[in-house]
Amino acid sequence: MISDVQRQTFAGLADVLIPEAEGMPSASAAGAHQAVLDRAVELRPDLRPAFFRGLNWAADKDPAEAAEALNKEDLEALSAIGLLALAAYYLLPSIRDLLGYPGQENRPVEVEDEPAYLANGMLQQVIDRGPIYRPTPKSD
Repeated sequence: MISDVQRQTFAGLADVLIPEAEGMPSASAAGAHQAVLDRAVELRPDLRPAFFRGLNWAADKDPAEAAEALNKEDLEALSAIGLLALAAYYLLPSIRDLLGYPGQENRPVEVEDEPAYLANGMLQQVIDRGPIYRPTPKSD
């Protein structure tokens, strides 16, 4: 569970890392510190210790100064905060819309279609060479 203080601390740090620029909103303006952050943290349990350590340390500090200090003193925490800021930001449908990215799409492959890497001759050299390999050692 992310506390309100941790969420606000994250918003400040995330805005330092993802500021408003070139028509794109800052992390907090987009809402990266809201419910989507919970989802990002849920998806990356390995980042939780460093993430919460960094947020708790930075809670009463200026976000820009805290980010600079974490960069020097606890890069693991800043990296976790940064990665989760990016994940939360790009999970937002509004950000994907601004980028023109619809998300992952199902594009089935037709069996009849010859793959481009075969049709354009790119692998012909490998096919002409024939199979080469090193036998693996047998285990007892």
